[in-house]
Amino acid sequence: EEFHAVAPGPWLIARVPWSAAEHRIRAVAADRHIAAALDIEAGAPCLVVERRTWSAEHPVTHVRFTYAAESHTLVARFTPSQG
Repeated sequence: EEFHAVAPGPWLIARVPWSAAEHRIRAVAADRHIAAALDIEAGAPCLVVERRTWSAEHPVTHVRFTYAAESHTLVARFTPSQG
């Protein structure tokens, strides 16, 4: 699949729907590879968000996003359950 007509995310979900997801969020100091990729100084603070999804007990995705600390805001919004 070359993903000209549909993006990889929707394509995958249409074929392998996930049943569980996990986000892990942590702070790290940029190593030289991350610093070069983000155009920041080595040792600068970064935020790493890792997301994993499963279909039943089978892993579907694993993605790691690394952001320079000053360019990312983490927000969570919750509503009470109605049950």
